[in-house]
Amino acid sequence: MKYLYLFIIYAGGLVISSLGLALIIKSGLGVGPADSIAVGLSMRFPITVGSVMIAAFVILLLLNAWLEKKRPQYESLIPIIIRGRTVDLFLYGMLENANYEVWWTQWGTFSLGLLATAMGVAVYLRTPFPRIPLDHFMMIMNEKTKQSKGFIRIIAESAMAFVGYLLGAPVGIGTLIVALLLGPFIQWSYFWARPIARLWSDSARSSSASD
Repeated sequence: MKYLYLFIIYAGGLVISSLGLALIIKSGLGVGPADSIAVGLSMRFPITVGSVMIAAFVILLLLNAWLEKKRPQYESLIPIIIRGRTVDLFLYGMLENANYEVWWTQWGTFSLGLLATAMGVAVYLRTPFPRIPLDHFMMIMNEKTKQSKGFIRIIAESAMAFVGYLLGAPVGIGTLIVALLLGPFIQWSYFWARPIARLWSDSARSSSASD
């Protein structure tokens, strides 16, 4: 039963982070660095942001397998599909007609999106279920370089923001803020999400004891 609760927490974290990403995009202050490529491509071709994310994550899934010299983690298709479809649900559904033109609504929406993204990512990373390839890539680089998760994310997202800018995505002050602050916010949220990790580690120990 604990694993059912954990999966609900896992899915909830993914959905919350997708909502956060959509809010950042809709704020009008600049898309998130990791999303700038998807947004840029969706502006050039008749394809949704979520669909581009799914395609990009599948490619990154194969890259991660090559870096780790392991088989591709095909189970990561679960969070990939959840992320792509829920981002589209928010962008082209619930938030499709949302326009934030007053400065305080823009910054309020952006701030809420930033916090939701960080908390959602941290929560789902604390569960034992598959990770989105981008987040798994960050963990791989964290282990290989011995640098903090926050530092790795800043470097990676800065590079992605540059590519997104070249594709014509609306890169702005918000993009820079996400590149600088999302990593540290995830690190902070990851620390406070420790009880989730204890939940499944306790469950694993209980199963071992019963065996």
